[in-house]
Amino acid sequence: MIINNKELSTRIRLGIMLFILVYAALLVLSLIFSWSENHTFELVITIIFTICMIYAFGKKFCYVIFNNEGPKVIIRYSPLQPLTVGNYSVEFYKKDLVKYEIVRSFFGLRKSLLIYVRTPQGTAKYKPVSLATLTKQEQEDIVESLDGYINKK
Repeated sequence: MIINNKELSTRIRLGIMLFILVYAALLVLSLIFSWSENHTFELVITIIFTICMIYAFGKKFCYVIFNNEGPKVIIRYSPLQPLTVGNYSVEFYKKDLVKYEIVRSFFGLRKSLLIYVRTPQGTAKYKPVSLATLTKQEQEDIVESLDGYINKK
């Protein structure tokens, strides 16, 4: 099973960039043409912009590829927030999976997948992978797949 959310991730990244450009354009135009004397318009759009960006950064939207075909499970992810870079990968053999957890954070808005894998030095915990951009069905498919590897032991 391969789960790839490229289309939704592209729309989210473009939406965030467009939102930033529209905010900047409105702010500059309102300052040039003095739309409000005491700058209430600028204050209101800045507050709205700040709240929306806190929400976007808090959700930690990621482009995620989940591939469990073959002997390994491969999860590749890349953050979609502005000013964040990097492509990350989690790879482990299906037989080495010890447990996994779905953790909620940021006031219950963000779901992250924590994976624990057996290594020669003991149990290793991978960095959390944000599941915010995956649909509920895709999240259930991942959980069902990981459950199958734990129960086979």
